[in-house]
Amino acid sequence: MVKVLGINGSPREKSTTEQLLSLCLQAAKEQGAEVEELRLIEHPLPTCQGCVSYYGNCNLEECIKQGDENTSYVLKKLIDSDVLIFATPVYWFGPSGLLKNLIDRMTSLEHKQKILDGRVGGIICSYEEEGAAMAISQLFLALSDMGLLFPPYAYTYNRGKEIDEMTEHYAVQLGINAVELYKRLNGSKWWRR
Repeated sequence: MVKVLGINGSPREKSTTEQLLSLCLQAAKEQGAEVEELRLIEHPLPTCQGCVSYYGNCNLEECIKQGDENTSYVLKKLIDSDVLIFATPVYWFGPSGLLKNLIDRMTSLEHKQKILDGRVGGIICSYEEEGAAMAISQLFLALSDMGLLFPPYAYTYNRGKEIDEMTEHYAVQLGINAVELYKRLNGSKWWRR
């Protein structure tokens, strides 16, 4: 069974971000996937210590040692999942601090071992002002370099508090396409070295 983890980077309950993520996860569940939502506000991560720059040695064991029980818990959830849907409000043209902390910590999964290679990813953003395209681009670049693959229609975004019908459709389509892509990839790995 395909395991889908929805990573909620919003600090608020019942946020637009959470509503869109719920639509996506429900669609994935209807495709036969096992789904789970991980609310980062409930598992706050300490900031990355920059081991990759300082020591040149950034790996999972070191990150967990430098972190805390939340670091271990969250990174294990990522490792144990097949599909990762990242959902965030846009703060100053980028993802929320909660999600940015996670992305920084995920360097330990990428730097030497490429642990997330072959996972499928998706991105959901909600925003009040400008910046969704920049936030999505930042996430795509980082996650692609970590080995995640993206299906067609791999992101959606919504402006304001009301979710329009097309945005709902994109969120649902993301859930469907992410599960379908993972099934078609059949566990393929892409990093060769």
